Amino acid sequence: MRMNPHLAGLSCLRCGHRLPPGDYPEGCPVCLAQGHPSSLRCEYAHHDDGGMPMPVLDALSLGEGATPCLPAQSLAREHGLAQVWLKCESGNPTGTHKDRMAAQLVSRAVLAGAPGMAAASSGNGGVALAAYCAAAGLPIEIAVAPSCPDPQRDAMLRFGARLTPFDDSLARWHHVARLCRETGAFAGTNYLDPPVGTHAYGVEGYKPLAQELLDACGLPTDIVVPTARGDLMWGMLLGWQYLLASGRIDRLPRLHAVEPYARLSQVLEGGDVRAHRDGSTSQYSIGGVTSTLQAVHAVRDTGGQALDVSDADARAAHRQLAAMGLQTELSSSAALAALRQLSSRGVVDGESRVVLLLTSDGRRGI
Repeated sequence: MRMNPHLAGLSCLRCGHRLPPGDYPEGCPVCLAQGHPSSLRCEYAHHDDGGMPMPVLDALSLGEGATPCLPAQSLAREHGLAQVWLKCESGNPTGTHKDRMAAQLVSRAVLAGAPGMAAASSGNGGVALAAYCAAAGLPIEIAVAPSCPDPQRDAMLRFGARLTPFDDSLARWHHVARLCRETGAFAGTNYLDPPVGTHAYGVEGYKPLAQELLDACGLPTDIVVPTARGDLMWGMLLGWQYLLASGRIDRLPRLHAVEPYARLSQVLEGGDVRAHRDGSTSQYSIGGVTSTLQAVHAVRDTGGQALDVSDADARAAHRQLAAMGLQTELSSSAALAALRQLSSRGVVDGESRVVLLLTSDGRRGI
């Protein structure tokens, strides 16, 4: 493992403030001081290897990435589209897209000499971080939400994580903040409220998804992404932006965020991104009351939309995917329900080539 020598620094999504390479789990310090927490993006100097630049080279790996991308002609016919693909992130080692981020985060924590990692999780992220920390021999403490299912908790414990349960989901962040600020633990997740995205080096782990999709199905017109605070969507956009800048594509695909109730959609209509928006859902992986600036950018900068999918619609989509032989988590199934909305609104049509991101499977329950 080694840091990429071409990593030149980081810049703020909101104000453009530049920082040298380093660890900034609280995002841009300038914007934070102004009461507007904002994520950072990595910037790279010239590199000549032609590959997707990543912060950590030769990172710790359990075999993440290169997940199946399945054509779904039956769904294309049903919705009158040119093509639909299902990107099955259940093919990752712990069954979720979070493994991509965990590989970069844990590798950076080891290189930084961190005594351990601290994270807040509703399930899948905690499992992924626990697995990669186990592989690295790095202790991890995970503050778990009330919605975290028992199978996810059991998996974290099997990987050696220490779990601290909280009745209040947001109270987890205060605990993680204390561990990171007072004990030197490396931040595996956001801990601010209002939030920023996860550590910028970890979010970079999602960039290769763009190349994988381009290789498997060409350039999609639209990608539908189950979303909580936008790490996956923003990281994938960074990958597409790299492909655009390097001349490998001539446009960006539209990124559509799927959420269980109106959060990001209200921000896109003019609401304050820092506000809490309460809701109840069984889609625990994309639950929560907050949005982030990085999610706003991912949707707005690509001409996408934010789509609210009810639990009932997600369950109907879950049954349809099961009938196709695909076992998905309810939050993943919501991507198919969102496709119905896009089709009924005329956002996608007979010329559209759409990818549904199935972010995790149903092996630990839906």
